[in-house]
Amino acid sequence: MENFTVYNEKIDELPVIIDLPHSGTLIPEDIKSKMVPGLICPNVDWFLPELYDFLLQSGFTVLQNNLHRYIADPNRDLSMIDVNGDYRYEIVYSQTTFGKSIYQTKLTDEEIKQRINQFYRPYHAKLQELIDHKLEKFDKVYLFDLHSFAEYPHEDVKTEDVVLGNHFDTTSSADFREFLTKQLNQKGYTVSNNHPFSGGFITPHYGDNKRVESIQIGLAYHMYIENRYFGEEELSGVDVGTFTTSKNSLQSIFMEVLNYILSGK
Repeated sequence: MENFTVYNEKIDELPVIIDLPHSGTLIPEDIKSKMVPGLICPNVDWFLPELYDFLLQSGFTVLQNNLHRYIADPNRDLSMIDVNGDYRYEIVYSQTTFGKSIYQTKLTDEEIKQRINQFYRPYHAKLQELIDHKLEKFDKVYLFDLHSFAEYPHEDVKTEDVVLGNHFDTTSSADFREFLTKQLNQKGYTVSNNHPFSGGFITPHYGDNKRVESIQIGLAYHMYIENRYFGEEELSGVDVGTFTTSKNSLQSIFMEVLNYILSGK
C-alpha cells in the first residue's frame, strides 16, 4: 500500500478537496520492528474512509493518508519540537496519546529527519499540488479536513457531536461555518465551533479565507462507531446501525454543502 492515496485527482468539476490525515493504520514493517512489542496504537480516525466513501463516489477529490499518525503526523507544524516526549508537540511521536513509549530505543535525530522527508513532506507536497491545480480553474477552493475523536470517561471536557474548526473564522468565512452548523443541526447533530478543536496545522496553513476556505470537521466516535465511551484500544468494527445512519446523514449534508458552494454564496 502507498503512503497516501488520491482519488479523483484529475476530475475538475468540483472546487473541493477532502483531506483525511489521521485515518491511516499502516505501519511499515521496518518501523514496527523497532516498536515496543504488543503496543496498542489508539487515537486513529477509525473507519473514516469507509464512512465518507460517498465523497469519492460523487467525484470529490480526496487525499487519504494510509500511514498511522504516529509515523509522521501531517497535521503538525514542522516548527514543533517534542517537549519531554509530549505527543502534542511531536511530528514523529515518541509516546502514544496514553503516554506509553512507542519505541524500544529512542529515535535519533537522523531517523526523525528521515521520517519527515519520506512521509511528511510528500503528503503536503501532494496536498499543495491538488490545491494549486484546482485554483487554476476555480476562483475559490474549499478544503475539508476530516477527523474524528473519542470521549473518555475520565475527562471533564464535554464535547458536542461535531466540532467545527476554522481558527475562529480566519481560515473560512463565518457564513460558511454557520451554514455548515445549520445543516448539521437539521440532521440532529449538536455542534461546537472552534472548541475544543480550532483546527490543527493543515487548516490554517492552507486556508486564507480568500481563495482557499478550509475547515476542520471533527465527528465524535459515538456518533458513527458505537454509542459508548472509548479507552486505550484499537477498534476493529462498528455498530452497523449507528454507522449507516451517520453515513446517510453526512451524505445528505455534503450534498447541501456542495449546492451552497456551487451557487457561489
